[in-house]
Amino acid sequence: EKQRERRQGQKKMAEQSAAKNMILGFRVSELQVLLGFAGRNKSGLKHELVSRALQLVRTNCSSEILKKIQDLHAHRYSTRPTNTQCQQLPPAPTFPLHSSEAALNARTSAPICHTGKTDTKSNVRLTKLPFYEILDDLMKPTELVPTTSERIQENQFSFTLTDKQREQIISGCSKNGVQSIQVQLRICHSNTTIIQEDQYPPYLSVKVNSRVCPFTSYFSSNKPGVEPKRPCRPIDITPLLNLTSRGANYLNIFWGHFAKRYSVILYLVKQHIVAELLHKLQVNETRAPEISRELIRRKLRLEPDNDITTTGLRVSLMCSLGKIRLSVPCRSITCRHLQCFDAELYIQMNEKKPTWMCPVCDNPAPYELLFVDQLFLDILKECEEATEVQFKDDGSWTSIKPEKQPQKNSGLKYSVVELEDTGNNQFSNPANSKSDMDVIDLTIDC
Repeated sequence: EKQRERRQGQKKMAEQSAAKNMILGFRVSELQVLLGFAGRNKSGLKHELVSRALQLVRTNCSSEILKKIQDLHAHRYSTRPTNTQCQQLPPAPTFPLHSSEAALNARTSAPICHTGKTDTKSNVRLTKLPFYEILDDLMKPTELVPTTSERIQENQFSFTLTDKQREQIISGCSKNGVQSIQVQLRICHSNTTIIQEDQYPPYLSVKVNSRVCPFTSYFSSNKPGVEPKRPCRPIDITPLLNLTSRGANYLNIFWGHFAKRYSVILYLVKQHIVAELLHKLQVNETRAPEISRELIRRKLRLEPDNDITTTGLRVSLMCSLGKIRLSVPCRSITCRHLQCFDAELYIQMNEKKPTWMCPVCDNPAPYELLFVDQLFLDILKECEEATEVQFKDDGSWTSIKPEKQPQKNSGLKYSVVELEDTGNNQFSNPANSKSDMDVIDLTIDC
């Protein structure tokens, strides 16, 4: 009895898996026919229809639904429906399937997991993230290796946390629920020649200990196999970890194989806030005023081939990011200009959208190359009302205060000219013929 039930259960799982694989090869018209047959909503984009059809198989996999799927599959590939256990996944789907749920269901009934390729370990270099300090390497850069001829591939990895690492993670959770110590998953191209940015492969989905790991991605909605256009972010897998025992943690990566190679890395990191990065910058990277004075003298020095002498250099004390007065003036050591921007605003903006581009010259200005200009700090303290300074060729400066704009219509004398129905249709104001300005008030009844 139990063996018969077990066989029936296995048969049902195989039928559902085969049905899901058939759905992955359906076109929009076939998806709409299937959803209409089941009485489900058949409007929306293709990846939404696919996700809805997969949900249908999981929740209402009746014999009628299975037969309809087989009929549609047979009609699409001009084959007769056979036993669902013998159904094979048709040629790799070429539709924009971007939901994690659909990617997880794009496996065959017997997925082959691989632990990845270790040949490129320690060779792939990732860009540094200022907001995350690396405490330990949990898994060196390991290449994702396709194991089948299917589009959707799966690799499985395992790692074990030490007692110290588990204690760090548990103690890193603050009272307000913010996790300062994290286990961070990063994915990039397997290119060892240059430093790599984070880059998700197409159709990426992540499972940790058999649970789906949520993350934000920006995939194209109409092109298959296209990587996200916006910069990708590290994936925090900490909430899904096994922290109660010394057992292994299992990481499953699902991705679309479109010729490009990718590597995965696991770090134990400490997350920093804006105030910490700002304090570190002020303490460790404040440059002496004489360095900026020497730059000013070089800029204002007469060049031999130049017939025009520059006697002054104007620099604003307003930040171009927030249009407010500078508080912590900084710039990158690679910048060739004197104009500074506000360090706190700059770090805050890159916390939300990390581009690290100088707002003045639009060149790369990563956090590790920033410095605080002590000369501008002194200027800001000495002249609190100035919005600009004028530098001279000897390095000295004078403040330039903003010109006070006269208030419009303040104390302005004017007279009211009443409209009267006179014979010559002329306006007159005998009361004040020498007023500064004549104004006709059209609100007065004639």
